[in-house]
Amino acid sequence: MSLKRPYADVFADDRSIADGDESACAIQDTPALQESSWGNYVAELLNPVTPHGADGEYADYCPVDESLFFTQRQIDQWAAENFPSLTTSISSSPDQEGEQICYGMLFRVPVKLCGDMAVLDSRLSSADDYPFRGHYQMQIVRHEDQTIIGFPDSTSFGEANAQLEKALKTIADQRYQIDLEVLAHVKSIREVIHKSTKEKDAVVRVNINLYGARCTAQGVGRELSRNKLYLQRPDYMRPGSHYDNPHELKLPDYQSSFQDYVMHLPEEKKSESEINKAEAFKTTLSTVYSSLTRGQKLIGLEGDDSLKTPLLLHQMQALDFMTQRESGPIPEEFRLWKLIEIDGKTYYRHIVTNNTSPIFHPETGGGILADEMGMGKTLSILALILRTRDSAYEWAHEATLAHEIRPEHKRRRRTRATLIVASSDLMINEWFQEMERHFRNQVRGALRTIKYHGTNRETNPTKLCDADLIITTYHTLASDYAKDRSPLNGIEWYRLVLDEAHIIRRQSTVLNRTVTELNARSRWCLTGTPIQNRLEDIGALFAFIKANPFHTLSTFKKHISLPFDEGGKRRAVATENFTLLLDSLCLRRTKDLLHLPDQRDCVRVIEFSAEEKRQYEQTKKTMFRAAKNQVGGFDQRSTLGMFQVWLQLRILCNHGTYQQPFSWNRRKLHLLDEREAIETSLGRNGEVTCSACKQTMPIIGSGLYRRFTEHCRHVLCSECIEQSTPDGQDTLPKSCPLCAPLWANPPHHQRPTLFSEDEGYFRSQGRSSKMEALMVDVKADLGVSKSIIFSCWTHTLDLIQLYLKAAGITFQRIDGECATSKRQHILDNFAHNPQLRVLIMTTGTGAVGLNLATANRVFLVEPQWNPSVENQAIARALRLGQEQPVQVTRYVVNRSVEQEMRSLQDRKLEIAGIAWE
Repeated sequence: MSLKRPYADVFADDRSIADGDESACAIQDTPALQESSWGNYVAELLNPVTPHGADGEYADYCPVDESLFFTQRQIDQWAAENFPSLTTSISSSPDQEGEQICYGMLFRVPVKLCGDMAVLDSRLSSADDYPFRGHYQMQIVRHEDQTIIGFPDSTSFGEANAQLEKALKTIADQRYQIDLEVLAHVKSIREVIHKSTKEKDAVVRVNINLYGARCTAQGVGRELSRNKLYLQRPDYMRPGSHYDNPHELKLPDYQSSFQDYVMHLPEEKKSESEINKAEAFKTTLSTVYSSLTRGQKLIGLEGDDSLKTPLLLHQMQALDFMTQRESGPIPEEFRLWKLIEIDGKTYYRHIVTNNTSPIFHPETGGGILADEMGMGKTLSILALILRTRDSAYEWAHEATLAHEIRPEHKRRRRTRATLIVASSDLMINEWFQEMERHFRNQVRGALRTIKYHGTNRETNPTKLCDADLIITTYHTLASDYAKDRSPLNGIEWYRLVLDEAHIIRRQSTVLNRTVTELNARSRWCLTGTPIQNRLEDIGALFAFIKANPFHTLSTFKKHISLPFDEGGKRRAVATENFTLLLDSLCLRRTKDLLHLPDQRDCVRVIEFSAEEKRQYEQTKKTMFRAAKNQVGGFDQRSTLGMFQVWLQLRILCNHGTYQQPFSWNRRKLHLLDEREAIETSLGRNGEVTCSACKQTMPIIGSGLYRRFTEHCRHVLCSECIEQSTPDGQDTLPKSCPLCAPLWANPPHHQRPTLFSEDEGYFRSQGRSSKMEALMVDVKADLGVSKSIIFSCWTHTLDLIQLYLKAAGITFQRIDGECATSKRQHILDNFAHNPQLRVLIMTTGTGAVGLNLATANRVFLVEPQWNPSVENQAIARALRLGQEQPVQVTRYVVNRSVEQEMRSLQDRKLEIAGIAWE
């Protein structure tokens, strides 16, 4: 669903009017819905467009994980339940019932190769009759009570797994006649053959298309579902075939133009349905988590006398774990390399990979501290730094003596310093505040600290090596790395710590390569979410800490993630091995250990006023008239997707009759709303690319970046913004620095003030029942509580701001327009000023990293498709240091899209449950 053309085409009408084309004013009020993918649409909306090469193609789009959105099945179900007028059933004629159709494709079915690998490779290499580019067509045959994947001449290629075999048997028992078409990707299979040293390792994946009569589609689909197999859209179909998937719910008059683009779909697709995949992950991780014993075996170590804050028990245990992992000894039961004897000789065998080595592996050098958010991981690392100051000096001094003895022996400078990499400039300040809070005055004066950030940062290697603690950001490192001038790369650090380490979970990113190439005696990952969407997320962290032999992600895939995908016995073995790895390398506890004050949840159900209800229903009618008239529409450029339908209805729930009546001519006014809604849905998983330095940044938690929308869609990271800001200026540039040279008189554009006639976004008068209810709740106990109000939309903050001013309530605001220094000042003021009782924030800027434990009330103005973002925002207040119960109030408009979102959040939480939060 959604849009097939570049998103920029949406602005075609505006460009025509601007150019003086009066005919453009005659725009039909109902555009056409067209088919496209979420990935393309989201990339167009979030990422900058940068011309690349003479052909004018656009590059630097960041891949988007479509699993973060609802599936088409869930979308259609929601629409069917809320808009029954659109879902009248379509009957099929008897001729259609007997028609042979394509049911869909079983994606990446595992096949164990059999026979001579060299012969198989030879046959694949000589194949030239591909029905679909790069794929070899095979067939399924029964051979000696086994289901065999065979070549066209029926010679064996491999054995199907038990899951597929059972499903095909039940389908045959029901006497359903189906035709199976196996498509094997030649290149990937040949790679497996070349890498496999043993026949049992030679497991490949194939796609299987299913064809049959339309009348038996539902029966076949039901038997597949019972065996946990789900049909997806095929990459290829036989010419002339029609596609009708029994695993999809469909809206009449809202059918996709699938036949037009089926041949052009990308090869990489999801191997399981979204919900099925989430259930598998949740079950596995729950099993693994309940099996971990490392935390129970830790006695705990007291903090250094230089700490003025006594460590809690779980922090003492974390200090014990980190000391073991950093310098040893590792307890025998948690060692991965076990002593064995072979032919009278001593060897060491890895209990996961079965690799053997004659060399003793100490297994020290760091690990992963993965306690939930708000448990004090920062204090635990600071306690470790203080405890090891003497050993850090000795380690650095050894290198100095070695160089004096053999000055010709060149090597990197050694330093006693710990290098901490934070997610943003704001989080650097959080680290320094933690030191201020927990260190005694004498140690703060003796400890040499450096903030390696900003245009005037210290670059002298001698001074850097003479520090005890240096804190920087991922993007400062990446900026230096890209310019090949980083002084930090020429230093061997005593300790390297990645805060919010899940940022490097994708090995292909520059951020991952940048930190991986730094040299350090010990390497640590701090993250509350080591696994986001896939097991490889934590595999990348194992590779970073250089946990031999898992210092390469390929080893993790071979022994953990790929066997897990196979299911059955191989999944069970992978789960057992994964548990062993985690218990050795990672420490993970939940906030249950803290016995925090209670979280009190309240859902306020809001009733629309008569005027709001009329506008809501009129908007719904207008938007869905566009959906019904999707084919052969009047204006093919005014493209619309279901996302925009929801967006307008959700915004109306917040803004009431302040919202202007919806019009396609004002569509451009909602681009900011669309971006912010998508960014919040993506949560920690979304990424955006800086237009200048090309670095990727997490949308939430990466710190400051700025979008410029007046004349371009450029995005600049904090580093590039700082470099373009004149010395002494403490405000962000109003116009895009990349585009300023293109304009003779660069405009100093500011976002229009609230209810500006020029903007046309809001009416000057109106009513919002939700805002009125919010104000009643905020005023209650205002003098004895502090409140944070979250919304994902900047425009909603505008409206909240208007209501707060009218009520005479003092407040401060943080959104994407705030420079880091201003944010820090606001947060300090909120923490210490008793007169400041209310803070309003966009969800993205407040969802990660901040400590807002001074607040005891959290208001979530609207529900989110991604409930984990809500939980992360709440965690800013419900964390270590919170002494009061936290009241969380959510607002939902009755009989609206918001109510359906609330009912679907339970299902979305199942998906979010794959991340440890």
